[in-house]
Parts: sequence; C-alpha cells; structure tokens
Amino acid sequence: MLMTRTEDEDLNVPVWESLRIKLIPLPAALLGAALLSDGLYCFTGDAVCARASEWLLGAGLATGAIAGVNGLIRYLSVRAFRPSARYWMHVVGSVLALLVAASNLIYRLSQGPTGAVFPAGITLTAIVMCLLLVAAYLGRAFAPRVPTDDDDWNLL
Repeated sequence: MLMTRTEDEDLNVPVWESLRIKLIPLPAALLGAALLSDGLYCFTGDAVCARASEWLLGAGLATGAIAGVNGLIRYLSVRAFRPSARYWMHVVGSVLALLVAASNLIYRLSQGPTGAVFPAGITLTAIVMCLLLVAAYLGRAFAPRVPTDDDDWNLL
C-alpha cells in the first residue's frame, strides 16, 4: 500500500494551523478584487464591474466571517495564550474592516450597483483594504513560521 505524506506533514505544521493559514488570505483577496473591480467600473463605466464588486464584497464578508470564527475557536481553545495589545489591535482592525465592508455592501444594495460605486463605494472599499493591510501587519507576528527551501542555505 502506497502511503503519501501531505505537504503539511512535511513542514511539521499542525492541521489546525494549516487551516488557518489557508483561510486568512481568501477574504483579503476577495476584498482586494472588489477594489480592483470598483476601479475598473470608474475607468470603463461597465455595470458588470459594479455588480461584480457587490458579489466580491459578499464573498469577502462570508469568508471573513468563517476566518473570524476559526480565530475565535483557536483563541478559546488555547488556555495558556495571553493576548497582547498588538493582538487586540489586530483583532479590532480585522473586525472593523468586516464591519466597514458590510456597511459598504448594504449601501450598494440600497442604492443600486452603478449608483453606489463612485465616490462612496470605492472610498469604503479602499478604507477596508487599508484596515486589512494594517491588521495583516499586526497579525504577522502571530503566524506560525513555516520553513522554506531558503532555510537550507542558513545551514552553510
């Protein structure tokens, strides 16, 4: 019987951390794509781009909520973890980004896809991206270190 090892086993990363590593970038990528879609709408005026931004915001909110629940479960399951001020700023920044994205989506749905993009929609999406960048910068200290191929060069 042929047994194969997963990439996570090779890197000695627990499954829980592997799930977290894979969940975190998805909402940021979807919300970043919404900003690009808003920019395309402002450049071309095509209503498809405005509608795509609504869908991307909704998908970013859904995946962000899943990642947030995952983080909450991780926090509650590790009893010895004492969060620092930097950790709480990361959490507040992430939650604030999701709240601004939710208000942006609600505004867009109430105004119609094309009427809400410029200037309020694209501004709110840009604020969300700035909040996510700050939260990512603050949260990178809590990410597990995954060895890379470049680490072999440190042995020389």
